[in-house]
Amino acid sequence: MKNKIYIILMLGLALSSCNDWLTQQDTTVLSASQAYSSASSISSVCANLYSRLRYEQDFSKDGDSYDMTSWDEASNNSDYWAFSNNKNQDYRSYYDYSLIRDINQHIYCLNNYVGTDVTTVNKKYFLAEARYMRAYVYFTLVTRMGGVPIIEDVSQYVQNPLELAKPRNKESEVYDYIANELDSIKTDLGLASSKLTTRATKGSALALKCRAMLYAGTLAYNSDKSAAKGLILPSGATGIDKNKANEYLQKCLDAYSELQAMNVYSLYQKNSNLASNYALIFQSEINNPEIIFCKSYDGKNMLNAFTTRAICRTLHSALKTGAQINPVLNLANSYEVVATHSIVPIVPYSDVDHIESMGTTTSTYNYIIYDNPIDIFAGRDPRLQGTIITPGANFRGVSLNFQAGLAIKTTTGYTFKTAPAMENISDPVIGYYNGVQITGDEGPHQISTYVSHTGFLLRKYVDTNSGSEASGASTVPYIVFRYGEVLLNASEAAFYLNQNGVSTYNSQSTQTIALNCFNQIRSRAGGSTFNINTSELTFERIMNERKVELAFEDHRYNDLKRWRIANDVWAYDRTNQNAIMYGLWPYRIYAPGDPTDGKWIYRKVIIEHRGSSSDKGQPINFDLKMYYATYPMTKGNPYIEKNPNQ
Repeated sequence: MKNKIYIILMLGLALSSCNDWLTQQDTTVLSASQAYSSASSISSVCANLYSRLRYEQDFSKDGDSYDMTSWDEASNNSDYWAFSNNKNQDYRSYYDYSLIRDINQHIYCLNNYVGTDVTTVNKKYFLAEARYMRAYVYFTLVTRMGGVPIIEDVSQYVQNPLELAKPRNKESEVYDYIANELDSIKTDLGLASSKLTTRATKGSALALKCRAMLYAGTLAYNSDKSAAKGLILPSGATGIDKNKANEYLQKCLDAYSELQAMNVYSLYQKNSNLASNYALIFQSEINNPEIIFCKSYDGKNMLNAFTTRAICRTLHSALKTGAQINPVLNLANSYEVVATHSIVPIVPYSDVDHIESMGTTTSTYNYIIYDNPIDIFAGRDPRLQGTIITPGANFRGVSLNFQAGLAIKTTTGYTFKTAPAMENISDPVIGYYNGVQITGDEGPHQISTYVSHTGFLLRKYVDTNSGSEASGASTVPYIVFRYGEVLLNASEAAFYLNQNGVSTYNSQSTQTIALNCFNQIRSRAGGSTFNINTSELTFERIMNERKVELAFEDHRYNDLKRWRIANDVWAYDRTNQNAIMYGLWPYRIYAPGDPTDGKWIYRKVIIEHRGSSSDKGQPINFDLKMYYATYPMTKGNPYIEKNPNQ
C-alpha cells in the first residue's frame, strides 16, 4: 500500500457549505497521514476523484460538445450529419479500473490514516461518499461494457499482474452490487446538507439507484429482444433474466418513494411562462429545487466552454466557435400539439410532405405561407421553445434573424436565392437583392460553418448572461440527476409493473403511480390541460416524453439501448426516416406588389454532408455491436470473455 497521494484540488469545506469546493489551486504532493489529517485535506482528495467521473457531454473548456450531435437530437455545423455513422463498438468504451483502484485506496486511507481532528460524523460521510463514487463508476461501466469484475480491495504489487485477474461478474450482479451499496450508504450520506448538489448526498444516492434499477429492470423486461438480437452471453456477463424484472422495477420505485418522502426536491416552477420556466432549470443550481446532483463551473477556475461552442452567431463576437449544436427537425417534430395531445410532424406544405435538397434553387411545391416565422410552431409543447431556438424566437432579449434566403415568387412557383457565404450577408452588393437582405444573421446556410444549417439552434444549457460566451466564462452547471428524470423513471417502472400484472405497490395502484408521475412532468411543461388519461399512457408515449423532457441530457442513447430498439430506430437505411436527419429552412418571400411579399415559407431539407455526393444525407448507423462496447482483451488473462458481436 503506497502512502503517497497526489492532491490536485486544494480547498476545504464543512459538509454543509456551498458548492464552491471544487475551486482549483496549486498541485501538491502529501503523505497519506497529511492528506487525511483534516476534513479540508480529505475534501481535496475527493475533488480529484469527482473530477475523474465520466460524463460524455462535458462542459469543460476542453470537452467535446459534438457527442450531442451524434444521434437524432442535433447535427453539428461542420460536417452536416450525425457523427454516429462513423461510430463502432469502441464508441463509449469505458474500463477505468485505475479510478476504481484510486477510490478503493481512498477508502483504505479513510479507514487507516484519518487524523484525530476529523470527527466521527465527517469520517462516516467521507466513507459513504467514496462508496457512492465507486457505485457511480460501476454504473458507468455496466451500462457500456455489461458485467465487469467487482473489485473492492486495494491490490498489492505483484510481479505478474495476471495473478490479480478476476472473471467478469454477471451483468445482474453488478446492478445488484450498485443497489446494495447505495442502500448501505444512504443514511450516512444524509449527514451532509441536502442543499449540496456537487457532492454525494442521500438524494443523489437515491437518484442513482432509481436510474440504475430502471436500467436493470428494462434489460430484464426486454430479455426476449436481447436474445433475438444475440446479446446474451451464457455466463450472464451480458443479459439479465426476465424473471428479475419486477424485482428491479420495484427497487426503482423504492428509490423514488424514499426520495419523494425526503420532501427536499421538486419540479422547478418559478416562472409563469412555461417555455422560459423549462429553460431556467438548466441555468443555475442556486435555489433550484429540481437539481439533485450536478457538475459545477465558476467560469474562472472551473471553466465551462459550452456556451462558447453553442451560442448563436448574433451574440458571438468571434464568429469562429459558435452555433456548433444544431437541433434537427426530427426532434422538433416530437413536441406535441398541446390542445390535442397529438404527436404530429411539422409540415410546411399544404398538400403532402416533401423532402428537398439543401441545394434546390427552384420549386413549384405548394408551401404554407406564414405571416411570421414563429407561426409554424404555434400550439406546440412549450418545451420546444425552452429547448430549441427556433426561427422567430428571441434569446437574451434579442430577436434572432433566421432566414435561409429569399423565395422570389415566379408565375409557377419560387426561385430561391441565398448569400454565397455568411461573410457576405452584409455586403451591399452580393448580400442584398434589390435592397432586401438575402440571408439572415443566423442562416441557415449550407456551406458556411459556425452558423445553423438545420434552421435551429440550441437554447438548453446556453448561458443567458451576457459575456458568458467568452471562452470558458459560463457558470451553467452540467446536471447529472434532477427530480424530473426521477419522476419519469418511476412512471416507466410502474408502467412495466402494471404490464407484468403487478397491480399495487405500497398499497398504491401501479397504474396510478405511472400516470401521476407522468402528469406531474406534463403539467409543469404545458399546464394542467396537457395532462393525459390512463388510455393515453402507452410505451410510445413514455418514449416520446423522455425524448423531449430529457433532450440533450445524455439519456436518448442509453434509453434506446436498454429498450433494445436502437438498431431498429437507427437502422442504416436510406428509406428509414427515423435515421435520416432533416432541417427546416425559412425563406422570406420576395414579391413586390403581391399580398405575400415579406411573408414566410419553409422548406423541409435533408441534412447533407459537404463531402462527396455519395455521402449526402447518410442515415444514422447503430450496429448490433454497439449494444455492448468492446471488452478489453488483456493478453494471457484466462478470464477474458468477449462481448456479443465483438
